[in-house]
Amino acid sequence: MQKISWWHRPVVQFIGRTVLYTLIIIGLVYLYSYRGVGASHFIYNEF
Repeated sequence: MQKISWWHRPVVQFIGRTVLYTLIIIGLVYLYSYRGVGASHFIYNEF
């Protein structure tokens, strides 16, 4: 019987990818909050 490496288990891959994608989404939302959604930088705002 072959020993299956730890990362090649489907459950471990699923949990790892879920954590990775969740961190990416949280990071994007965090960076988006710096943008200032209410204060858009439209080119004609100064005219």
